[in-house]
Amino acid sequence: MPRQVAIVGVGGSPIARHGDRSITDLAIEAATAAIADAGLTVADIDGYVGSPGAPNPSATHADGLDEISCRFMAAALGLRDPRWYSDVEGMATAMVVAATQALIAGTCRYVVGVRALYNPRDRRYSESRADVAAGPEQFSIPYGLGAAGGRFAIWLQRYMHDHGATRDELYEIARIARDNAQRNPLAVWRGTKPLEREQYRDARWIYEPMCLYDADMPVTGAAAFVMTTAERARDLPHAAYVVSYGVNSGERVFAQAGIAPADVQVAQLYDGFSLMVWNWLEKLGFCGTGEAHAFTQGGRIAHGGALPLNTFGGALGEGRLHGMGHVREAALQAMGRAGERQVPNVHYSLVLVGVPERAWSVVLTPDP
Repeated sequence: MPRQVAIVGVGGSPIARHGDRSITDLAIEAATAAIADAGLTVADIDGYVGSPGAPNPSATHADGLDEISCRFMAAALGLRDPRWYSDVEGMATAMVVAATQALIAGTCRYVVGVRALYNPRDRRYSESRADVAAGPEQFSIPYGLGAAGGRFAIWLQRYMHDHGATRDELYEIARIARDNAQRNPLAVWRGTKPLEREQYRDARWIYEPMCLYDADMPVTGAAAFVMTTAERARDLPHAAYVVSYGVNSGERVFAQAGIAPADVQVAQLYDGFSLMVWNWLEKLGFCGTGEAHAFTQGGRIAHGGALPLNTFGGALGEGRLHGMGHVREAALQAMGRAGERQVPNVHYSLVLVGVPERAWSVVLTPDP
């Protein structure tokens, strides 16, 4: 598998808290931008992968309204002869893995992957009220365990109790995300003031001990990537080659790549909630159990640190696109195209997206 496929283009739409454009319009903009970035045209694309689900079971779940399915997008993009398309359960790295497998199997030649989210002004899609919850949420929301973080707050409370971690240490994750967002022209938090420690300490609770700044912001926007085989990628302007991938196991993804965590120059770790970064660092083996809260201090994970994390701002700084920004940034860093965010001499760029019980990791490299 190593280096048989590559990400060859990325693109995105503007990202806003709310928006007046449809989810379809944004998705098409992101897809066409990624295709153009790869030096291709829509006529070249014969594969599509998406992850269309709106954030929770109480969303409208209407194709073209708050979700976009693979069949819907194949028609909207005008794919004339799609040989393969699929919607996957999960987030952005799950889409990369599905496209990788389709390309290795020879099912298609060029795959575009799109994830789009729509945040309406008049309804909360992040989490439902107990009196209107539908589907599985009707059994969990009344107890405070929903998508907006109740179960993660329980994990954080236990972690702080067991390992002596503090909210002042967690602040560093949110602060660096806000700082890194200033270098990302797409980020919803770009152009804002730095997040001060007192501002973080005084913010209202979402679920104690998680405050407002420990959660990403629901947004309206879209992002996309294009993938193809390594052989075809050599004829295109730029490429980030897939070295390895794995689910729920840092040991597996590094072993497949033939590297160790210390060989990674830059990492994009999903941060829908700030505490997730601690979880991922330990699960991936960058530090030991109970050590991540100390590992992330002293500028180690900042731009210019020993292990720069979420150099585009992450979900906390860019907005909630369920890992599409993480994949885009990992590819740009591997390609050497991240501009003022670029980490020097990137040989291995890691991206992990998911929730603690199910997350896919992908390692990218500029070397074919």
